[in-house]
Amino acid sequence: MPTIQSGGSPGTRIEAGDAVLSAAASIDTSPIAGRIAAFEKIHTSYSAAAAAAQKAAEALRAQQEKVAEADVDQDGSVDTLASVLPADGLPRANPFKPFGVAAPNKVKELGYAREAKVLLGLEKAILKKKASFSQQSLDAAKATGNAARKVEAAIKPIAKLEKARADAMAKRDALEQAWETAFASLKRGAKAAEDDGHRGLYAALFERAAPAKKKSRAKKADDASAPAQP
Repeated sequence: MPTIQSGGSPGTRIEAGDAVLSAAASIDTSPIAGRIAAFEKIHTSYSAAAAAAQKAAEALRAQQEKVAEADVDQDGSVDTLASVLPADGLPRANPFKPFGVAAPNKVKELGYAREAKVLLGLEKAILKKKASFSQQSLDAAKATGNAARKVEAAIKPIAKLEKARADAMAKRDALEQAWETAFASLKRGAKAAEDDGHRGLYAALFERAAPAKKKSRAKKADDASAPAQP
């Protein structure tokens, strides 16, 4: 029978611990009551810390998705601005060149924050000389600036969320060795209890029947394609 192992990740540890404690609740564990209690205590703490780390990771991922979505709009605003500026006499190959800014495709390849900074500077330069531009170009420049500000706003919480995730993971990992030690101690105690006559205790806690193999279905003969019988 397969034996429950501690695993090498938070998820597998929690799964193993939950399985052992669930089994312990339905059998007599009095010979190892102290070890069960010690393991349950650290398992509860570890599970809570793992849940907090998972929650922090999900919060960071959600904010990163917001940044990425804002950047899609930011890139779109670059294309729109680049398409209208040539009508005001700026070079079609790179309408941003007179402002000392790289070509639109190069701007979009910049990191989120760097691109936003460049675009805010571009917006400022265009609006400073608004008499030289059509209303369409001015509106496009303002839209570009607004898109860049949304990217910056989405980026702002990232550092705090990254720290929260790192802190939560550190708290979880700090409990890892204590969990492993308590799990190993519980296993050893169950084996020792077996030697003292409490048969079946170790198996009930740590052994599980292997999952049954699915029977493969025999393929039905295709009468239409089968060769005719003589």
